[in-house]
Amino acid sequence: MQTGIILLGHGSRSSEANYGLIEVSDKVTHILNRSVTPAFVANGTPNLPCAISEKILSGATRIIIMPLFLFRGIYVSAEINKEIRDIKAQFPQIEIIVAKELGADDTIANLAYSCIKETIET
Repeated sequence: MQTGIILLGHGSRSSEANYGLIEVSDKVTHILNRSVTPAFVANGTPNLPCAISEKILSGATRIIIMPLFLFRGIYVSAEINKEIRDIKAQFPQIEIIVAKELGADDTIANLAYSCIKETIET
């Protein structure tokens, strides 16, 4: 079973802001030593349906979508699932798994602490 991985971000009208997701995707690719595709909910390409289609065309039979969102808002809880339902209707043989959003994790708290501390010290 070939697994494709998609890192999903919101997207912005600013291409510079969108580059951040691409950068994180490249870093995760390096860490996992396997391809991780960035995709955007809005204002960026590829969007989620296109990214999933690309994974399927490249032979993936299972796709993991990691929503790079802090909390379970409308996009994570409703919009993403609607898009996935539509795609599953076209490709019922493909297993699509949505990973948990980042959430109120200690790692996020430590990252916030580091940024705050760095700002205070400058």
